[in-house]
Amino acid sequence: CFLLIKPFTERVKTMSHTFDAIGGRFRVEQSHKMLTPYGGLVAFSSFLFKLGVIDKLVKTCPVHRSSPNATPVKDILVGFILTCVQEGKRFKDIRYVQHDAVVGKVFGVERRIPGDDTIRRFFSQVSGEAGHRWLQEVEGVLHGLLRAPYVLDWDSTVTTRYGSQESVAVGYNTHKPGRGSHHPLICTVAGSRLCLDMSFRPGNSSSSAGWIEMLEDILSRLPKDKHPFLNRADIGFCSESFLAWHEERADRPHYLFRLRKTSRVQEALRQVGEKSWQGACSFGALQVAEVKLQLMGWTRPRRVILQRRLISKESPEESGTLFGLCDYEYAACVTSLLPSQFDAFQIVDFYQQRADCENVFDELKNQWGLAGFCSQKSNVTELAARLTILSYNLWSLFVRFFNLNK
Repeated sequence: CFLLIKPFTERVKTMSHTFDAIGGRFRVEQSHKMLTPYGGLVAFSSFLFKLGVIDKLVKTCPVHRSSPNATPVKDILVGFILTCVQEGKRFKDIRYVQHDAVVGKVFGVERRIPGDDTIRRFFSQVSGEAGHRWLQEVEGVLHGLLRAPYVLDWDSTVTTRYGSQESVAVGYNTHKPGRGSHHPLICTVAGSRLCLDMSFRPGNSSSSAGWIEMLEDILSRLPKDKHPFLNRADIGFCSESFLAWHEERADRPHYLFRLRKTSRVQEALRQVGEKSWQGACSFGALQVAEVKLQLMGWTRPRRVILQRRLISKESPEESGTLFGLCDYEYAACVTSLLPSQFDAFQIVDFYQQRADCENVFDELKNQWGLAGFCSQKSNVTELAARLTILSYNLWSLFVRFFNLNK
């Protein structure tokens, strides 16, 4: 099968590549015939064929389709994954590839890529819990890529919903206040652009609701030599129950959480003398101080790293005061890491690396349709979200073959 990548003239040298894909062996080369604009998907099909992800999902599917007229599970999975890869955000966006016979051939589709109604009907037969267990069958692909030590970044994101949908609730929503939403909790592997798991929750859930249960479930499935070195999260996860969970047993990960600037934290900041701040007091420069602090509700003192940056400075004449005024930007974080492992400056730098997980959320919501693929039935929306994350993980792994230095 010859697949068009782009038109060419006689002066352009023709290049040819052969792939063993899901649908068989294909050769991709330039052609003057308009066969398909999706010739590049042959390489992705070959990647999925080598991994065996589609076949494994078909074998472990919780829905038994006995009717000879039923659309094969493989065709449904291929159609949805291709919709995600083509930046689809609604079930109807499957039309981009639905009628492309060549793409169907490349991915071994038995009949044709199904329509959006077929996908929704199939998803409605899979409960939320069954869908979660089903997709866990292919987690071994991700587990095999984890190289200890690694860090898990935790965060939640708001996906606004419209109309009447199950499990949608009104909660904290900065973009659409008062609008119903879902509030999924997502776990990412730092520096890898991979999502390890997701908890699908209504919009009125707090940032950390169900976090311990989700983490314990992940650890129970991970091989012993693949457990994370550290959990990293923002202020929404910094509570006594979470801190104590990490400290209960020596084999549990370390933690690094941002602290709220409560009155007790602000008091600790005021008590730090000028000579105790490490680093030069220059405009925009980071200064740190380390203290042992026991906040309200904590059962023990813990290692807290205080931070400040000079953002403005006025002389005595400008401020009308005896010594002048300095305005600082403050922050604080708490960790179980020892000073022998990370000093105060390294702790701050280590936490700031967490910003990369925000790129993952941005890609999932704005490019991969995590906030899309809605249905009135909660289990349909949840399974679509989980398959979207699976598609994102597979594509993230696939594109790394084009840059072997990362």
